[in-house]
Amino acid sequence: MKLFVATVLTFLVLGVKAKSLDFELQPRIVQGRNASLAQFPYIVSLRYRNTHICGGSIISANYIVTAAHCVTTEIDDETFDMDPRLLSIRAGSIRPRTGGVVVQVAETTKYPGYHGFLGDIAVVRLAQPLNFTEHIRPINLTQSDPPDFATVLLVGWGRLFENGPRARTLKYAPMASLSHDLCSMLNPRIDESLLCLMTDRVNPNGMCNGDSGGPAVYDGRLVGVANYIRGACGAPHPDVFARVAHYANWIRENSDLRDV
Repeated sequence: MKLFVATVLTFLVLGVKAKSLDFELQPRIVQGRNASLAQFPYIVSLRYRNTHICGGSIISANYIVTAAHCVTTEIDDETFDMDPRLLSIRAGSIRPRTGGVVVQVAETTKYPGYHGFLGDIAVVRLAQPLNFTEHIRPINLTQSDPPDFATVLLVGWGRLFENGPRARTLKYAPMASLSHDLCSMLNPRIDESLLCLMTDRVNPNGMCNGDSGGPAVYDGRLVGVANYIRGACGAPHPDVFARVAHYANWIRENSDLRDV
């Protein structure tokens, strides 16, 4: 029990998977711009005991998409689902602590192939449906990947810089999409289920602790779910996302989008 509590608390503080590999998982938005209230109406703050831990995206009135590591914890290399009764989401606000509406989570479903860096995606069923407004709306899933070097927006409440404070208001940052071949040259852990976005080398931006699970958006559609970065926040390495085009059918089959 002590180990479980310690593991959960570590997860809560970092907002990332605890891994001791050659690079750390530290999902952020560094050098982000302030978002307006209705600019990204599909983003939610995923909360553990009412504290922000991750981002997520509304895909219907009843379902959210986030990262699997946001709704699980690891003990001795075994993965356990978090108690959904301790999870909630805040929607319709650009501030993670106030505004909008808070809804309890009823159930979480992680991708069955989730392990380590792969399959890091989950759907979250809400205890009651969201009422859509100007500030609360779903985002459509993509059917295809963004073109190479297209501008993709990353959105979230992560740390503003390495070991820095968490964002008090929603941030977004433009990043460039990379082809699978190019990204796999820069990061040997990449496979066809992952999408890479490149930071600006002059003014480094990208994700940081607390941005995990949040959306990467191209042409108004969800193309990625924030997974991990290599090294420190703002490092000149591609940020890595679950590739939504790869998981779209699974997401539909495990949510009410299957009925649409």
